Amino acid sequence: MHWDERVYVPLPFLKRALLLAYSEQPQETLEEIAFIAAERPLQLRAARNAALEIAIQDMEGRLAITQIAGAAHRLNEILPPETKLSDPRWGSALGKLGNASREAMRSLQPIGRQARLKAIDRMVEELHKIRPNFAFRDQSINGRVRHIIEGWEAAAQAERERLEQLGQDIGHIDNPYKPGQVLEPHDSLFVGRRDLALQLEYALNKGSRRPTLLLQGERRMGKTSTLRQLAYVLGASYIPVIYNLQNPQIYARTAIFLGTIADGIHDELIQRGIKIERMAFERIRSSGAINDPMAYSFFERWLRKVESLLEEGDCTLLLAFDEFEKLDENAQKGDLDLPLFLDWCRGVIQYRPRIALLFSGVHTFGDMGRKTGINWSNYFVNVQTLKVSFLNPDEARQLILHPRTDYPGEKIFGLAAEQVIQQTNGHPFLVQALCSQLIDDLNVDKAEQVENGSVARAIEQLVEAWDGYFDDLWKRCDGVERACLVYLCDQQQAVDHDDIEGGIKREKKDIGRALRMLVRRDLIVMELGAYRIAAPILRLWVQHNA
Repeated sequence: MHWDERVYVPLPFLKRALLLAYSEQPQETLEEIAFIAAERPLQLRAARNAALEIAIQDMEGRLAITQIAGAAHRLNEILPPETKLSDPRWGSALGKLGNASREAMRSLQPIGRQARLKAIDRMVEELHKIRPNFAFRDQSINGRVRHIIEGWEAAAQAERERLEQLGQDIGHIDNPYKPGQVLEPHDSLFVGRRDLALQLEYALNKGSRRPTLLLQGERRMGKTSTLRQLAYVLGASYIPVIYNLQNPQIYARTAIFLGTIADGIHDELIQRGIKIERMAFERIRSSGAINDPMAYSFFERWLRKVESLLEEGDCTLLLAFDEFEKLDENAQKGDLDLPLFLDWCRGVIQYRPRIALLFSGVHTFGDMGRKTGINWSNYFVNVQTLKVSFLNPDEARQLILHPRTDYPGEKIFGLAAEQVIQQTNGHPFLVQALCSQLIDDLNVDKAEQVENGSVARAIEQLVEAWDGYFDDLWKRCDGVERACLVYLCDQQQAVDHDDIEGGIKREKKDIGRALRMLVRRDLIVMELGAYRIAAPILRLWVQHNA
């Protein structure tokens, strides 16, 4: 086929001609179709229909998982994203079929049986998202898409059954650990924290005497993951709404800030079956254009309706503000009227018994306001701090050996589990990071069990791979705190205050303050009046980098 001049009327039988050409010379025909789409717009409809027919035929011919895995790549060749060939109305169905193909491809990779099974599950999820009756205008094509979905689901089921019959391959041990990731509700990697749950429930049950709650702990200690579990820890009578204060968009205006809080409340109540009208955002935005107090006044009127519904259902709303230090930072930049917000918080504490407040962060309220001059403690007089710290040995052991109920942790780690606990002191992030590195090393070495010396090698790799984490810990220490850390890292056993004072030659009061801060941040621990590095892994980084 050759196009040598413009034709201004739709050519009859063009689609049929292109399909005939494709049966003889596929690649050349795809190039011609792309040319038509780019240079002959009056023939675009026929070119699109031909390309869609080619794509449908290609997917119909893929019945095994290995064939399905290549569908996404071929789909991009037939309907290149940079051309006009793909009708926007096809995007949803073809995009999900492409995603299903990509998950099929992932299921064939040497990533471990569990990860391959998860890829199969995601493949099926993508197929279930397609609405074949409405995917295309042509119902005959919709019927064919329905058959494609059924065929691909059958292939996925067959592959799942095959994988479940396989044993654990040597060199392909599943790595279930997720260092650095926020854990979703019911994730088996979330262990322990029963003491936190009990403290939280006891504090919330105090009613009008309820304190403001502060979930405080060092970074990557599991604060956000703990917040995600609140709905299941507290039961049906408490309705937690979690706000990520790191999102810069919410500080654009006071009206947007309050609108974000209102939207979170509305969505959570609707999920609980409590019907509430969404706050009229346009009205609060217009009131905020006049002044910020009017925006709060409008928000308060809407909140009274929420309180009435909470009273009817005998429920308590728990507003949880994660990374609360961002409030202070944005106030310093002038993006938030922080005293106005803190006044609102104080009003909630005093006059709204059906609403509780929880803040989560690295600092305490006493640490805040050094740059803004705002006295946070003046607003939050009655505060209960819930410390998120190390896992106890039993909890750490569960995380190492049973990240999933069916995981053969005892066989893989053996006695090395105790080494992991000793090196991490039960720090949940470091436990997961070290276990993940050990599994990766086993797969590289095509071994089945962690051997003597493997932990030391994995620690060296972990310190290098997660350098940014340790560097952040270090940079948030002042000069005296760093000097204390360096001194303690050089000691092989716990030392007392006098030893540290003699070792670093600083003022006694400065050393006392530094040690208290390092203990609070879980970088060191104090036992019977003596201090030592909390997690020996940190010692290695300090010795390499300080």
